[in-house]
Amino acid sequence: MAFTAMPSKIAGFLFFFCTLLCLSGCAGIYGLKEDPKISIADIRIREVKAMEGIFVIKLRILNPNDVALELRGVNCELEINQRHFASGLGDSNQIVPAYGTAIVPVEVYASVLDMISSVTDLINSAGKIPSRDKPLPYTLKGTVRVGIHGLTREIPFQSSGEISLKGINKF
Repeated sequence: MAFTAMPSKIAGFLFFFCTLLCLSGCAGIYGLKEDPKISIADIRIREVKAMEGIFVIKLRILNPNDVALELRGVNCELEINQRHFASGLGDSNQIVPAYGTAIVPVEVYASVLDMISSVTDLINSAGKIPSRDKPLPYTLKGTVRVGIHGLTREIPFQSSGEISLKGINKF
């Protein structure tokens, strides 16, 4: 009786071992050792309407991995001077080469009320109209959807820095 139970234990162990091997193989096939780095490369005013402003943010996406990334979309929020400024989505079908970069344009939309309250806060905090030469702190956060080897993954990102109003021009 003990002899017949032994093959089922071995079969159970082999099944468990093969399952673990397959799962670790899938993680290795995905190939991302590091998440892509995302930052603002440029920002331009596209259009200002009665109730909203439309901006184009060009995002620089750096791929620090040894496999190419297939960009499938970007969702982002922009804060300027610690206040929500704009939100947007970008449907991008680009390839970021291994150890390479890509520029992805994303249209973001800002409420005119948010823009006015941001300027009012700046005036109140500084006591004067802000200079176009003085950079303002920004935070960009969101998710980027990437594909690799047929699999899709959403990767959260956050980037901070300073942006000068002097550099914002209309298309």
